[in-house]
Amino acid sequence: MVLDGGDEMSDEAATPSEDHPWRAEMRSLLSGVDLVVLSLAIVAGVWGVFATLADASGDDFGGNLAVIAPGLYAGWCMLEMAWKRAPSIGHVLMRMLTACFVAPAFVAIPIGIVQAIVVAFPAVRQTIAESGAQNGGFHYWWSEGVVAQLFLVPMAGYVIGMCIPLGVVLIIVMPVLSIRAPKIAAAGSHLERVDGPARPSATAFVFVGLGATTLGIVLWVFGDGGSILEFPEGVADSVAALSYGDFSMEVLWPLGVVLVAGGVLSMICGCIPVIVARGRSADS
Repeated sequence: MVLDGGDEMSDEAATPSEDHPWRAEMRSLLSGVDLVVLSLAIVAGVWGVFATLADASGDDFGGNLAVIAPGLYAGWCMLEMAWKRAPSIGHVLMRMLTACFVAPAFVAIPIGIVQAIVVAFPAVRQTIAESGAQNGGFHYWWSEGVVAQLFLVPMAGYVIGMCIPLGVVLIIVMPVLSIRAPKIAAAGSHLERVDGPARPSATAFVFVGLGATTLGIVLWVFGDGGSILEFPEGVADSVAALSYGDFSMEVLWPLGVVLVAGGVLSMICGCIPVIVARGRSADS
């Protein structure tokens, strides 16, 4: 019996226990394609830091990479869930948390460290000062001072990095999951009250509508769109601008209005079966 027990214990020791979900999730962020995207994002962010040194007027887009790069990696991490197999909604929520709060730090912190090392060299600080002097004493990136910039760039990158995956999950991931895996998308919500074939369609209507509404609001607000009363005039202006090849956010705000209207209508269509199902359960 002692020998048998010893053999059993040795078998258990030889078989590694399943990774804790959080440990496996963190490992997945730092392996495979995610590691490649992480490396590229850090390189892009570091290149953006160097681009800011002599760009006193802020005309070079490269400097923006210093604050956008964390969001690019975090957005990719969230976007993966659109095609990856998700056993449950818990895995989607876990990836949402890590993509919003952990992934941006993996890029923002190295960028901040590199930036601190770079400005430690007197020649770099001299370049910043000379660029500002040639621009009338103003430097777009470094006008607040070296110390402030060392804090602002990684902090801004982290905040933007939290927002981008949130937009990705609302606009892309959940609408795709609602079509590809409606059972997962509907888990834990009132959509589970809908029985039969109506549940997948109701789930798709709700989440596709939510994605369209979110994207529409982004285009409408960031495109400096006007009121509904200005919509016909805005459409005419947009068509004229697009004919000249202008694809700016200001031109696309009427499309945002259409997406918001269509998204709200889609969500209403998805909520009707839920209301009917709740009514039936209340009557029974």
